[in-house]
Formats: sequence, C-alpha cells, structure tokens
Amino acid sequence: MKILKEALLPMVLMLAMLASGLYAADKRSGMESVIIDVRTAAEWTAGHLEGAVLIPYERIGEEIAQVAADKKGAVYLYCRSGRRTGIAMETLKKAGYENLINLETVENAAKVLKRAVVK
Repeated sequence: MKILKEALLPMVLMLAMLASGLYAADKRSGMESVIIDVRTAAEWTAGHLEGAVLIPYERIGEEIAQVAADKKGAVYLYCRSGRRTGIAMETLKKAGYENLINLETVENAAKVLKRAVVK
C-alpha cells in the first residue's frame, strides 16, 4: 500500500499542476471552460463543486453542447472516484472535444480549482 501511495502521489501532483495551469490559460485566452459533475442527482445534492454543472455520465453525449459549444475549451470533469469521468471523457473525445481534464473526485476538483463544495 505504501508503494502504491508513493507511486500515485507524484502523478496526482502533476495532474493538479497541469489542471491549474490549463485553467489559468483558459481565463487569459478567453477560451470557454466548464466544470461538469458526472455523478447522479442524489450525489450532486449531497455536495458539488461551486460553479459546476450536473450532467450524469450516461447523458454527457446528449447534453454537453448545452454547456460547452466550444470543443476546444477546457472541460473539467469529476465524479466520486474517477471511473465515471473516464467513461465521460471517452464519449467527449468521440464527439470531438479536445481539452478534457479528469479531476477524478469532487474533493480533488475543489483543491485543484480552488472552489468550495456546496450543497
């Protein structure tokens, strides 16, 4: 378990730095960005990231254009563990979205994007 933690920590830190940099670049360049919670409505109600939009992962393909028409803008995704964001990312890649960031959990998303979890 200790080896797993030691191996994952650098990867998580790199993801955090990358996502933070991309987020800052989006604001400077004027590119559209959106934060999407791909969990269930019940999970959303229990607590979600401030400024996020709820689109459950199984509906992401049908509803993404309503919140992210720019396929080059950053799309930040999170769920409970990162599994559903991975599925959502594959769907969005197939739809032509280019700048997808898997923040995995709501806690990590809050930390990386420096946003509060609200209910």
